[in-house]
Amino acid sequence: LDLSNFNTSKVTGMSSMFNGCSSLTSLDLSSFDTSKVTSMSSMFANCSSLTSLDLSSFDTSQVTNIGSMFINCSSLTNLNLSSFDTSKVTTMYAMFNGCGSLTSLDLSSFDTSKVTTMYTMFYGCHNLTNLDLSSFDTSNVTSMASMFYYCTKLISLNIRNFNFSNVNSYGSMFGLVKSNPTIYVKDNTAKEWLVSKFNNLTNIVIP
Repeated sequence: LDLSNFNTSKVTGMSSMFNGCSSLTSLDLSSFDTSKVTSMSSMFANCSSLTSLDLSSFDTSQVTNIGSMFINCSSLTNLNLSSFDTSKVTTMYAMFNGCGSLTSLDLSSFDTSKVTTMYTMFYGCHNLTNLDLSSFDTSNVTSMASMFYYCTKLISLNIRNFNFSNVNSYGSMFGLVKSNPTIYVKDNTAKEWLVSKFNNLTNIVIP
């Protein structure tokens, strides 16, 4: 798919742009101007044959919604989002849902201070063994339901800055997480919250 002549300088919405392009194996978006885009929800949803995606040229400074952005990108083995500016993002639900081929994911550059929804964010990421979300600010998040559901190989989960004070939806947050990972939390308040909600978690550590 040759998009090199696309002028996207005035585009504000790219939601579901490539949704369902299940036979695409590569996609060159280096010429895209995304400086005015506010929504990228489901942009690459169900692109199940993509093995990699270079989004280093994307300007996401105006984006508020990246929910389901990569949902069911089941062949993605690598995803570099270090250039993403998420300072205005409020919605991250199901962002990596079904990305079962990802073995690592670096989200240390993510600003989540405005995010309210993270439900099913990593649902089905069953090849992730370590997940460091220590940079996440969850003080405004209300929903974490099924956030790590079916992350069956998870050994280490660093959520040491997670704040659960506004979370009211958390069902199956750790459903089918069979490996009983070491979970690093901020303090006793966070530890007690997890213990009171999930009886399958026994290895919660305050670093």
